[in-house]
Amino acid sequence: MKKNLITVAVLSIIVGLGGGYLIANTMSDSTDSHMHEETMIAESDDHSSESMTHAHEMFTVDKENAPTVSFTVEEDAKSGWNIKVVTTNFTFTPENVNGDNIAGEGHAHLYVDNVKVARLYGPYYHYDGSFDGTKTFKVTLNANDHSEYAVDGQVIQAEQQVTHIH
Repeated sequence: MKKNLITVAVLSIIVGLGGGYLIANTMSDSTDSHMHEETMIAESDDHSSESMTHAHEMFTVDKENAPTVSFTVEEDAKSGWNIKVVTTNFTFTPENVNGDNIAGEGHAHLYVDNVKVARLYGPYYHYDGSFDGTKTFKVTLNANDHSEYAVDGQVIQAEQQVTHIH
């Protein structure tokens, strides 16, 4: 009897750990992502109207209630960069990803030099990349179906160049 209880307990732990790993692994595009609540100092524009080729469909919203996005990037004291995304008229809703679009909610995508590096389910992200020189960081706001929020055909995004010299 005691041996059966121990076996059941060990199997429960193994199944629980495996299930937890699978859930955590499917919730992120990036295995490098870490949530941090750091203070950020570099600033960016609210959104850019520059025309670029986009891999996603657009989710068009009215200008009056359109969300806005800006973000800050600060070098982390240990490694990489801490990013803080600031939005208005927008709520991060990771629980609704891949669901029906609801205006004013969704997630964000982070690009570095036009390469998508992460799907953001909240305002804080740690980018592990180390570099010398200048890189372009961009954040887009995305609806639940991953389409990019847009006003009058322009994607709602923020972009900034970050320069680092050792």
